Amino acid sequence: MTVLSRRQIWAPLAQAKQSQLSPQASEVLPLKAPAALTHFMNRTSFGIRQSEFDIAQRAGLDAWRESQLSPETLLDTELDAAIANNLKSIAMTGPQLLAAYPATTNGTPVLAELRAATMLRQLYSRKQLFEVMVDFWTNHFSVDHPSAQVLRYSKTLDDQQIRRHAMGKFRDLLHANAKGAAMQYYLDNYVNVKSAPQENYARELMELHTLGVDGGYTENDVKEVARAFTGWGFNRVNFEFAFTARNHDQDAKQVLGQRLAANRGVEDGLDVLNLLAAHPSTARFICTKLARRFVTDSPSSALIDTMAASFTRSDGDIRTVLRTLFTSVDFAASADLKVKRPNEFVISALRVTDSTVTGNSYLRALNDQLEQLGQTFCAWPAPNGYPDVMNYWINTTAWLTRWNYAFALAEGSLDAGIRINANALIGTAKSPAAIVDQLVNRVIRRELSAADRDSLVQFAAESQATDRVLPDSAVTLRAQEVLGLLLASRYFTYR
Repeated sequence: MTVLSRRQIWAPLAQAKQSQLSPQASEVLPLKAPAALTHFMNRTSFGIRQSEFDIAQRAGLDAWRESQLSPETLLDTELDAAIANNLKSIAMTGPQLLAAYPATTNGTPVLAELRAATMLRQLYSRKQLFEVMVDFWTNHFSVDHPSAQVLRYSKTLDDQQIRRHAMGKFRDLLHANAKGAAMQYYLDNYVNVKSAPQENYARELMELHTLGVDGGYTENDVKEVARAFTGWGFNRVNFEFAFTARNHDQDAKQVLGQRLAANRGVEDGLDVLNLLAAHPSTARFICTKLARRFVTDSPSSALIDTMAASFTRSDGDIRTVLRTLFTSVDFAASADLKVKRPNEFVISALRVTDSTVTGNSYLRALNDQLEQLGQTFCAWPAPNGYPDVMNYWINTTAWLTRWNYAFALAEGSLDAGIRINANALIGTAKSPAAIVDQLVNRVIRRELSAADRDSLVQFAAESQATDRVLPDSAVTLRAQEVLGLLLASRYFTYR
């Protein structure tokens, strides 16, 4: 019997073209779909922890879904205390940030603490859907966090606003973002004055934040919206919203067919935000992005129509729209239609293995992995955010980088502060077949194809009997190697 190396086992997937990774590619798929609860938890979390899965199984899919849609009912007491005690900038106001981290620090500690807090929340929060939605809106209202000193401070304040409104009304989130120093600075609206209108924010507000590029606005609408936001900015002393009346264009304006009367002030911008939030194109654009995140790269028109109707009826209530999405036929049938982006891949590998992290070096190690994979927190250089489609993230180089991370994590060589107890994951399993089955149950939570299971068991058995009891000295090694292979597999790569 030929024993395959760990890299040979999954080699066909790395060699496949991107187009071959679709569900129609018989040489890679089909796979048996996961159970409905597993599917939901995979799509709405940064990886399934065993403890959470046990609770979800006892509660049932419907109850678990509703609990995740109601994050205010879930407590993260220990996590919140740890962040408050160790990452003090996270809850600070603008003046407090500037007082605690003066300009001489260049805002770097504030940036580092926000990255650390984000990673810890994704790793440990019980409110996994909420954290996914925070990530979604952070990407939707994208700013290049490290690119400027102002952003290193103000993104923390922006994160506070996103967390306040992530599961609320889209209108409220849009208003909060528009007034935030991060977006005002990033898209140059803080220099938008009547004598020299600046169109960057106006254009991206309609193209990326609300209507979408095909949402029905014109170049004249861009100019008129820019005029509506003249005088908007922020105070450099406290990063709070500031409106300067003398810089505002008070002449009448026409936006998307709606007239804004003359001789007004900040109301022009507020009315534009309300107009855009209620526009049918915004409902379709936001719902398309949500469907792309949770269902498939190319969501059906029928699903988008249903979600958009829910968006409009509920006045843009995000949890109502999500409930419509999660109870749809499209969502139920969408297994293996999405792949994890690098951040999800890195964090989910830690969560499903119940990894422990200690010290400070693990944050740098994980950030290095994200840099190699191309998705560092809030560092996408354009305002459209990181792509959420498979073809952008899946290629031979990406696969190999993911493999290296998976094997290093499983073998304990990634960082001294990151550890996995492989023996705890396999329980009482001692034979090659039992080790494979136990790890599949813990890490993948779905059936492998017969051929894939056979390859893994043969690998673990090293050409010997697959049901023999391994000596204790070999059990941990076999478990680590099988674990690395599972984390590197297409099964784990699917979201």
